[in-house]
Amino acid sequence: MLEFMRVYYILSKVAWAKALENRSQVIIRMLSTVFPLLMMVVWLTVVNQVGPAANWQRSDFIAYYIGATLVYRFTFTFVVWEWDRDIRTGDLSFKLLKPIDPFHYFLSEQIGWKLFDPLLLVPVVALFVWVSPEVHYMIGLGKWIAFFISIIVGFALSMLMSCAFAMSAFWSTQSSSLYNLWYGVGQFLSGFIAPLPLFPENIRSIANLLPFRGLIGFPTEILIGKLSWPEIWLGFRVIGFWIIAFFIIYRLLWRYGLKKYEAVGS
Repeated sequence: MLEFMRVYYILSKVAWAKALENRSQVIIRMLSTVFPLLMMVVWLTVVNQVGPAANWQRSDFIAYYIGATLVYRFTFTFVVWEWDRDIRTGDLSFKLLKPIDPFHYFLSEQIGWKLFDPLLLVPVVALFVWVSPEVHYMIGLGKWIAFFISIIVGFALSMLMSCAFAMSAFWSTQSSSLYNLWYGVGQFLSGFIAPLPLFPENIRSIANLLPFRGLIGFPTEILIGKLSWPEIWLGFRVIGFWIIAFFIIYRLLWRYGLKKYEAVGS
């Protein structure tokens, strides 16, 4: 176990170094970080013109989208494109020769980026909190713990969901496009575009049972104190179900995909 942890430490350091060197990716991540804040501006304009929406006040929207900015950066993963590239180019062959499963390379890379993200997030979030003094995250210790756990399981769900879709690259060249379609629908139902409590009851009921809410809406609603403990436990059970489901799908497709894989590297 100690040796395994040492490998993760080394691989995460490599990913950190790549993050510092790849300035273009840093710029892209900064721009994607700003998007939830742009949605906040849209909703604040709506509140200023027509009043509170579904009993959500101005401070609720500010707190939600500042929280969503943090949550999004820590749960979002991009491994589907990494898997797809390695399978198409044959670079996966090099990883298969190593003594650990390729999954761990992709996971450690994501961890490295997550350690880098606070450098981008803290100044932006601190600025918005400073200019919006009415925003407070007044939740108890138990819900703070639930929030941090929801970030971890949200990241795990995103990682396994992305890996499951990436395995289609063994049979198709459109795995990333398929995932983009899936994730595009998911952003609408995750709370990324608008908080799910603003949706009609029938849509909200469906969204609560899908995996997308666990990536953004669920952790953020915990953070701003909009969920009761029964709702939190239900949310964790839904996320747990999808983590198991995507893990099984990923491992099955990985097993059958390896039998089809014939690339020898580039």
